[in-house]
Amino acid sequence: MTTVRPGTEADFEVAVAVWQESDTARRGRPAAPEVEEIVRSRLGLPGTWLTVAERDGQVVGVTFAQPARADDGAGEEIPGLCHLSMVFVLPAHWGHGVGAALLDATLAEATRRGYLSIQLWTHEDNERSQRLYTRRGFAREGRTKIADADGGLIGIWSRAL
Repeated sequence: MTTVRPGTEADFEVAVAVWQESDTARRGRPAAPEVEEIVRSRLGLPGTWLTVAERDGQVVGVTFAQPARADDGAGEEIPGLCHLSMVFVLPAHWGHGVGAALLDATLAEATRRGYLSIQLWTHEDNERSQRLYTRRGFAREGRTKIADADGGLIGIWSRAL
């Protein structure tokens, strides 16, 4: 059984480890060290929150959300818009509802915090994630760009809350 709970600062290291393992499995290679630094630097920012999924006492998935900002994250906060920065599940738990449970909890928390809509970027070749987002009411906005972190093509998705 999957238990979902709010993450704390004590979960930051395991969240990074889940991200690393999941991202490496999906892409077939580890991310560059500077990408890990980006992930770490975002975890403690004001207004951000981490959601953690556990099975048998082990963290098996995480989401990380924050206020959306103009200029693809470089500008001022956009009132009412939440940015879902990461959704990662350990590969051994893919296809077992962990991502759905995490996403549902994150959407509920974003609503509780007063957000009106939520957005995320995902790699254009990440069909597994796109199926999850579609089932949860997200739709492609049509805009794509090259990801700064890894050079892959990413697209923006969003939905109302």
